[in-house]
Amino acid sequence: MSELGALQRAMGAAIASADAAAEAAPLFRGSPQAALMRLAVYRGNMVGACTQALGGAYPIVARIVGAPFFEGLAREYLRRFPSQSGDLNEFGANFPQFVADFEPTQDLPYLPDVARMEWLAHRAYYAHDAAAPDLAPLAAVAEEDYGALRFELAPACALLESRWPLARLWEVHQDDYRGEFAVDLDAGAQRVLIHRPLFRVQVAELEPGSHRFLERVAAGATLATALEAAIAEQPSFDPRAALATWFGAGVIALAKQTENP
Repeated sequence: MSELGALQRAMGAAIASADAAAEAAPLFRGSPQAALMRLAVYRGNMVGACTQALGGAYPIVARIVGAPFFEGLAREYLRRFPSQSGDLNEFGANFPQFVADFEPTQDLPYLPDVARMEWLAHRAYYAHDAAAPDLAPLAAVAEEDYGALRFELAPACALLESRWPLARLWEVHQDDYRGEFAVDLDAGAQRVLIHRPLFRVQVAELEPGSHRFLERVAAGATLATALEAAIAEQPSFDPRAALATWFGAGVIALAKQTENP
């Protein structure tokens, strides 16, 4: 390794850890004490930036646990999962599992699923825009072949199942919410769609049939298979209404058809 490479690695380790800083201090100009002070400034800025990034991805978790606790949570998360990317938007990928395993959060059993929801919402916010719906290819498909069509979820859409009322937890923690702040944690299991219709991410509760239909669509099933699974899950499921709703909302789109060589 080159001398520059070794210095870069030493500085990176020193910024990440005070223990490593003590070992690296003699490598820098000036007294070791002055080097430690300068490295501590860098370390503080790095921790602050990572904490801010994590708070941006998990604002509901931060509100639930409170700012002081969340700051400590972020520091411990950073210690266990140092950022591996120059893009801090990717920093919180392991946070839901970290929260699930972290001993001090065990008295909040719904918190890991809230974190999972928020990470999907975070990804939805930064996802590529979906292409405008294109119905033209359907004109070339015979009606009897509709069942073989395949659809796909838009990039800014995701599904999540939970034993907790995630849609309600999302609703009451929005900045513009003005209703009664009450959540029945015993309301039962819930299936939600996380999506971004325009510029703002939304979390909507799904009926069992709609969830099963979108789940099968996301797995690459044909339209016939997806509708069959939805009806089996919920006999009252209305295929025509569901297709109109999800296609019109930009949640699903016709998948690109592959041609045989």
